[in-house]
Amino acid sequence: MRSRMLAVIWAVVLGLTAILPRESLAQSPRQFPGWGIEYQLPPTWLVAQMPGRMHVLSSQSEAGSIFVVPGLYSEMAEVEKDLDAFATMANLVGEPVEEPTEFSIDGYRAVTTTYDGQTRSLEPVRARMVAVFTPHGTGIVILGLANPEQFPTLSERVQEIAISMKARPPAIDGQTIAALDGVWANYRSGRPPAADAPDEGTRGIDDLFEFDGVGAYAWKSSIYLSAEARGRTDEVPASSRDVDSGTYSVIAGKLVLKGRFGQRVVPMELEGARLRAGQATYFRKP
Repeated sequence: MRSRMLAVIWAVVLGLTAILPRESLAQSPRQFPGWGIEYQLPPTWLVAQMPGRMHVLSSQSEAGSIFVVPGLYSEMAEVEKDLDAFATMANLVGEPVEEPTEFSIDGYRAVTTTYDGQTRSLEPVRARMVAVFTPHGTGIVILGLANPEQFPTLSERVQEIAISMKARPPAIDGQTIAALDGVWANYRSGRPPAADAPDEGTRGIDDLFEFDGVGAYAWKSSIYLSAEARGRTDEVPASSRDVDSGTYSVIAGKLVLKGRFGQRVVPMELEGARLRAGQATYFRKP
């Protein structure tokens, strides 16, 4: 476990403004659609925000914040990749105060540890992390954050959420996984150039994603010279670099990419030869 773990929590806390929910949801299990994972909210705790696939929890009577995130996790190394990716952007660090401990929750394998550190305003912070892994290739990460004086109660709440978790197989969209087979390009212009009107000079392609239709992908960044610029009838690669590679899945209308540097989950829409993933639009290359 790396000391950057706390940075993930701090980054989320500093980047979100608390929103009080309108009604208590403590009596109803909270679910992550498509992931097959649900958990019970502790008394007085509510879901304040749902950025992406994350649930941000707050209490009207207890201090601290709790963050609950599902993913395609099967081991702690995969969780650490995600946490390290956020920590790099946050530029914040903390130190573990205990070694990670493995234990079992209703047959599910789990890992827990505690971290100490401080916020950007130099306020002391203590965090409890529990990761629970299911037999379905999924997992849930529960992160609790509070000042050291209020931490013991928060740590108990994190444990309560972990114990309450129930899981079933995720709803993986195999049909869309297969339909993504091919190479997809995100052009700087936002659209592929017309075949009968080639660009003059260079034509930039921000990203190239190659999906194999069964669960593996490669991500490259490339720039091509237009046919007219070189007096040719086809594209000529000017430069290309490998960005990432790994496995992919589609769950509840979201594209899940598990690469060398962590896990990305973005909303997606597939319409023929056009793919919308997050804020980007990709076109299938012939």
